[in-house]
Amino acid sequence: MISRQSVPVIQNPMHKQQTASSCVGEALETLQTWMQSSDYAGYEPYDMLNSPYFKGRWARRQPLATLMIQSGKHFGMGLRRLFRVPASKNPKTIGLVMSAYCDLASCRQESESEARYLKLELQRLRSPHEQYFCWGYDWDYVALRGTKLTAFSPNCIATYFCANALLDMAAVFGDLEAVAMAKSAGQFLVQRLNRSVDTKEQICFSYSPNDHTRIYNNSGLAGALLARLADGGQQTEYLTLARRSMRYLADQQRPDGSWTYGAGRVQNWIDGFHTGYNLCALLEYRRATGDASFDPNIDCGYEFYKRSFFREDGAPKYFNDRVYPIDIHSCAQAILTFCAFCDRDPEAFASAQRTAHWTIQNMRSPEGYFFYQHHRLRTDRTPYMRWGQAWMFRALARLQAFLASEGGNRTYSAGVSAAVNAHSA
Repeated sequence: MISRQSVPVIQNPMHKQQTASSCVGEALETLQTWMQSSDYAGYEPYDMLNSPYFKGRWARRQPLATLMIQSGKHFGMGLRRLFRVPASKNPKTIGLVMSAYCDLASCRQESESEARYLKLELQRLRSPHEQYFCWGYDWDYVALRGTKLTAFSPNCIATYFCANALLDMAAVFGDLEAVAMAKSAGQFLVQRLNRSVDTKEQICFSYSPNDHTRIYNNSGLAGALLARLADGGQQTEYLTLARRSMRYLADQQRPDGSWTYGAGRVQNWIDGFHTGYNLCALLEYRRATGDASFDPNIDCGYEFYKRSFFREDGAPKYFNDRVYPIDIHSCAQAILTFCAFCDRDPEAFASAQRTAHWTIQNMRSPEGYFFYQHHRLRTDRTPYMRWGQAWMFRALARLQAFLASEGGNRTYSAGVSAAVNAHSA
């Protein structure tokens, strides 16, 4: 285990006043303490195959593998205790928390030492036997449709969030090693991912090197990272690939502004947090490049997002056509999406605060962690680390940074550009 210096928890000077800032600050403080107490290790909705009882090949055969994974998703901690599923550390958790500490640095919180510890963890948890820096999840996964991913095998989504966090660290703390790691991750996207669609105008990056999936948010986020790596126009190839990936994402948007999850026959659902991913990918590309070509897609998609995924009290719906379940991941992504749109929508900052307030009031335990899902007649209180805690820590830290700057838009573009250019020199 890599050691690191302990970081003081967030102190809130307005502790006794239930203002928006103090409410968020108190939730951040208790969540940080809870996560640090386990060194960011925990459980996941899909981690049942980590059980010592399920190590054989027999446990990865269908339909048994899917039955065990889905049982773990629906029966929470009781089943994990029964089968002795160990807590483990997920690279995406580390990336999300690292980005959160970069935001907290803007609030004058001492967070650099913890961020540097997490960078070491990303180095340790990188996917093995890969030339470039890349990351996966800390559990074996077997899908009913035949997809198999071994623990820590690389995928695009985990790599995006880890590399994005490294760029945040480069911008905030001037860490050139973080730039080098992020640039290596960009090479993974370009060199190792398949191109499920590859035309002069469009490109769709696969989820992993072992498939040819056409998952819209996955490919869009890959393009957004390439655009951020090319910030300042230093990498023409990345800019071209980024624009082609945005063109593909934009062309898959439906007339009402929505996106299904993917192009497959069983991927035609519409949910809130993947819609948020798509919007943030387009917006990140826009801010990194200045290319306004996709503004109509951004505006149309954002209007669909606002009108389709929220109750009046700010509670986010999982799907566009029904309220339940209300999922903690949807809550976190809603806060992040609204923060991202603060410079385009004068109501976005209030919407972010409204959703945060509802989540803190309805999805938070007395111990400080956040519940998994709220259903019509019950609440699943399982404290999943990546799916819930890391995402909420990321979202609340971003909101706290906006509250500290009175809702002003904040981006890292200039800092990243300077760091990348310094490393290139």
